[in-house]
Amino acid sequence: MGEPTIAVDDAVALAEPALASLGRLERLPARSIDGPTLARLDARALVVRSVTRVDAALLDAAPRLELVGTATAGVDHLDLPELRARGVSVASAAGCNAQAVAEWVAAALLRVRDRLPTEVARGPVGIVGHGHVGQRTASLLERLGWQVWACDPPRARAGHRDRPYLELETLWRRCSIVSFHVPLTTDGPNPTLGLVDAHRPVPVGPKLVINTSRGAVVRDALFTRSDLAGAILDVWDGEPQFAVARLADPRLLLASPHVAGYSLEGKIRATADMHRALARWRGRSAHWTGAAHLPPVELAPAARLAAILEQIIDLPGDDARFRQLAERPASERARAFEALRRGYTLRREFAACRVALAPDAGDGLTATLSALGLRS
Repeated sequence: MGEPTIAVDDAVALAEPALASLGRLERLPARSIDGPTLARLDARALVVRSVTRVDAALLDAAPRLELVGTATAGVDHLDLPELRARGVSVASAAGCNAQAVAEWVAAALLRVRDRLPTEVARGPVGIVGHGHVGQRTASLLERLGWQVWACDPPRARAGHRDRPYLELETLWRRCSIVSFHVPLTTDGPNPTLGLVDAHRPVPVGPKLVINTSRGAVVRDALFTRSDLAGAILDVWDGEPQFAVARLADPRLLLASPHVAGYSLEGKIRATADMHRALARWRGRSAHWTGAAHLPPVELAPAARLAAILEQIIDLPGDDARFRQLAERPASERARAFEALRRGYTLRREFAACRVALAPDAGDGLTATLSALGLRS
């Protein structure tokens, strides 16, 4: 009968060593993954990223699919009710990039804090969405000295008591920095589409808004609000299209092309999750972890925190490259946005990095590095 065909987005990291023992791999660009192509390949399993929508139309054309996996933490690109109705198994990589996003948020905050009014820069910080990413972010920021509050209605209803949970309006009033870590949902008791728009929550400020979740959680109308002091955006309303006017707003302090979670560790965790899901599907034992692809990193000696962090997360470079997209014709921007994502050099997480401090390093730097999880 032969090995079943597994169709895999060709941007899934290390798919060949991780998945080839579990079936006949067909690596495809995301734009080529559709129902007719999967039917022609007789694909029995599919591994995608967030750019591929798996819906009724795709499933109608590829009825032989038995398993759909997404090598991403989010699943809003999967029509879960439709998949369940058809008996198709679903696997995701929930939490795979949580540490990477938390580190990105911390690095971004440390970079812009001197450009903010003192009353904003000192917090408190509000975390909206206290799942895998929100919890890691909250813990890291608390170690760095910020007071943190959280909003997560589903966790509050479920009876979680790991910390007090505030309503969004209360959190917005109490916190001068608000960071979003929620999935994009449009129905249910707590839809997250447009949690922030022109008038909701009621303006009270000033505020620094950080969004690394999904673009439509924080609408472009954010920039019409009177309480906005600054914004750090990794995701964009309408992505991969985006409003060019936002890039010219001086309150946009940092911009990047949806790469906050793009660490090598996160990508390997996601691929390992797909390996385990496919192994279960085949009735085999999982064995691939990707650990051999994660050597330690030695950073160049430095005396300043910014110089250390830039060796790991190139926030200024990402910001500059993203803003250059405004110079392209409108018809090219979406593809150029995706090219930035695909061409992004996967960074390493802090725990893998070691830095030797220069002799003129200031007092307190060692403590900050320790709080971040960096070794010196």
